[in-house]
Parts: sequence; C-alpha cells; structure tokens
Amino acid sequence: MKHLLSAVLAAASVLASAQTATNFNCADCHGETHDLFTELDAGKVIVLTWVMPCAACTGPALATYNVVQSFQASHPDQVLMYLIDDYGNTNCNSLNTWKSNIGIPNTISFSNAVIDMDDYHGPGMPKIVVLGGGGHEVFFNTNNTVDPTALQNAINAALLAAAVPEETPLVAGLS
Repeated sequence: MKHLLSAVLAAASVLASAQTATNFNCADCHGETHDLFTELDAGKVIVLTWVMPCAACTGPALATYNVVQSFQASHPDQVLMYLIDDYGNTNCNSLNTWKSNIGIPNTISFSNAVIDMDDYHGPGMPKIVVLGGGGHEVFFNTNNTVDPTALQNAINAALLAAAVPEETPLVAGLS
C-alpha cells in the first residue's frame, strides 16, 4: 500500500508539472526534413540530446545512446535519438565526426538553432529530453547528467502513451 501511495504521488507530481513539446520543422545533417509533431503523431518516441560537442558531454550522450539502442529489438525504429548541437553553431561535419569518435552512429544529428533547449526549461550540457505520445508530452528532462534507469522508465512511459490513442470527440447523431 505504501508503494502504491508513493507511485500515485509521484504520478501526480509529474502531471502537475506536465509540459508539452515545442514543434520544429527543419533538416537534419543529411538534409532530411523532420517535423517533430508528425513523428510523435506516428508513434515515435524522440530523445533530444543537446551537446556542445565536448568531453563533458561524452559520458551522458553515450549512456543515452545505449539506453535508446536497448529498445531497438523490442521497438525497432520507434525510439529515436536526435543529437543536437547546443546552439546550432557547430557545423554538421564537426558534429558527425564527434558522434562517430565517441561511438554513437545510429543517431540523427542536427545543427539548427530552431531546436531550442530553452523551450525545455533552459540549457544544460548535455541536456536530454524524452518526448512522446499523441499529446506531445515531455516524459524526461535533465541537465548535465543522465540516470539510465530513469531514462529507460521515461521511454517506457512514452511508449505506453504512444500506444494509447487520443480520445476523439463524439459527433452528435453518430454512434
């Protein structure tokens, strides 16, 4: 009973501070255009990871990558990691070289200031945010470090939200 009460209180605190994603529509470092809300509406879970890129970002970015990759067997191509230059002022070649050097190849990289970490309660280095569900919810938001268990739990929650269809209002006279 004590654990149930703790879980209910934790869920209530998350709902009380609920935040929704900010949409963006821009090209990644390979020139492919991404519309965040379209991808979330298609059932994707997006893990935004802002980096400088810098040495201090390596450990948390690699931990995030490993958690995201752990979902590929059970949810192929449904959980995606977006690697984003912090202020969009590092060219894509440098960002892609950095991600290759630290061993995170299966990420989609962006160097575009339109994807703004300030939309998620300010900067961090790195900053990691999990988005998902038809309501475009934020399930995880952390600065400077990452707790892999908390990240995994957030991705699981986002996958559940993506699996639950949004309620559609009933039209009068139709049943």
